[in-house]
Order: sequence, then C-alpha cells, then structure tokens
Amino acid sequence: METQLNVLVYTRESSAPYRERLVDSDDVRFLFCESEEEIQERIKEADVILGSVRFPARTLRRAERLCWIQVTGAGVDVFLAQGGFPVGVQLTRADVSFGDQIAEYVIGHLLALTQRLRAVYALQASRQWDPLAVESLRGRTMGILGAGSIGQAVAARARGMGLRTVGLARTSRDLPGFGEVHASDRLTTLLADADVLVLCLPLTRETRGLIGREELALLKPSAILVNVARGAIIDEPALVEALEEKRLRAAILDVFAEEPLPKESLLWGMENVTITSHHASLNVPEEIIGFFLENLARFRSGEVLRGFVDVERGY
Repeated sequence: METQLNVLVYTRESSAPYRERLVDSDDVRFLFCESEEEIQERIKEADVILGSVRFPARTLRRAERLCWIQVTGAGVDVFLAQGGFPVGVQLTRADVSFGDQIAEYVIGHLLALTQRLRAVYALQASRQWDPLAVESLRGRTMGILGAGSIGQAVAARARGMGLRTVGLARTSRDLPGFGEVHASDRLTTLLADADVLVLCLPLTRETRGLIGREELALLKPSAILVNVARGAIIDEPALVEALEEKRLRAAILDVFAEEPLPKESLLWGMENVTITSHHASLNVPEEIIGFFLENLARFRSGEVLRGFVDVERGY
C-alpha cells in the first residue's frame, strides 16, 4: 500500500504508552480517541482500528474506508455481538501472553482453594496453631472447554502438576498440553468426568448459554468450576442454584453476564465462590503495540495477519 493509512486507536487502559510508541509517519497517521463521541467523529477516516474490548461496535456502521480491525484483547465478541459486521473487513485478536497469565490465574486460585488459604490466613491473624487437612490436585481430571492457545497454556501448567487434562474442541485431535481432546459432541462425557472444569471458550452463537442447568447437573458435587472466558457462556441463575444447593463444590469466576457484577448479586456472599474483577489477563501495552506493529507491517505488504479471526465462527 502506497497511500497513508489512518489508524483509529481506542484503548481500555491509559493511551499514554500507545501515544509514545505509535507516532505519525509519512505512511501512517494515528487517530487517538478517548470517547465514543470522538470515535463517531473520526471513524469515517479510519482504514484500520486498534481497539479494546470496550470499543463501541455500534459505531462501525459509520465506517466508510475500514479494512482491518485489530483487537487489543483475546476476545472479539464485542465486535460481533450486534451482527452486521462490515463485509470484507479483516478481524484479528492479539495473540500475546494472555494464555500464560490466565494459566497462572487458574492454577493459583485452585491452589488457594485446595490449600485452604482463607483458613490459613484466618488462623495466622488469630495466632492459632491448627494444622489443616489440605488436598492435592495431582491425579485429578481437569476438563478444559476451548483448546486454543489459552486452553493449551492452562493444560500445560495443569499437566505439569500431575493433573489429567482433557480438552473439548470442534474436532478431536492432538494438541499441546492435553492428554486427549474430544470433539464438541462429547461435552456430556467430559462434564461427568471432570474434577475441575475450566471455561476458555470464545463467546459465539454456539457457546452463549452453553453451560445451563442440565450441564451443571452432570458435574460431580465435588467439582470446581473456573470461568476465565465470558460470563454469558454460563446460565448464571442456574449456577447460583447449583452452588446454593451444594450440587457444585465451588466456582472461581473472573467474568460475569453483567460487568461490573451488580452489588445485589447473590454470588458476592457465597463462601464457595471466588470473585475477581475480570483481571485474569490484563493488557500489557508493550506487548500489544509490538504485536500490532508487526501485523501492520504484514497488512501493508499484503501478508497473512497473525491472530486472524473467522468472523462467521467468531474465533
């Protein structure tokens, strides 16, 4: 491409690191926006969007020159949820360290639960010496729904700790980190077998509400559910019921159907629930910028982009 490209930039975190690295040149002009109003004003000029998961996708209908959207996160559902994604526009996700971060989150919170860290800290605060019976994760089965790069990173860490790792993907195949990967029609078998169920799926038409009452009923009462994907994949009222009735041992939740999680949600007060504020993986601007600039060079030279998303499938 010989003409100057206009890149509209809208980030979730502070734009300062992006402004420092993304500097106008003869080939590229960066249009930094801090609000939806600014996006509305400038999107007609944009050839490329570098946008976070908070990007107001409704503004895409005003785009006239858009060719490519690079998302700063791993999930792209915000750009596809309303339908009518611009025809012919390429969509890419940031394929950076999200898998490593999420894997540490999953293992860390599972250990906090099985090593009873809440009780440990309470005993320490009250100066009590009371040896606790703790558990080992070794030998247990971790079912991972979603066997992409994030699921593979989680599986690799879990397998290294002696867990049996079973994945679920569109088709059965060998993938790094997994002892076995089943096709999607084996969901019920995986659920019944799992001691730990980790959701790493993208949010698509097929996965929205995937884990409902029937699916939760297939889990062992001793099972632990971990959601680091999207809240809408789970039927949240059904999950609350299962936890209240002790048909599920515990849930570790980083994502919710509504975020921030409303203060009136029953999940807040449950002793068998760990709630975090969608921080299992956070954007590292240096990584995102490096990934984007590499993809920008590929885009300008007509090469295949990294992190390509099939818009029809949603991942």
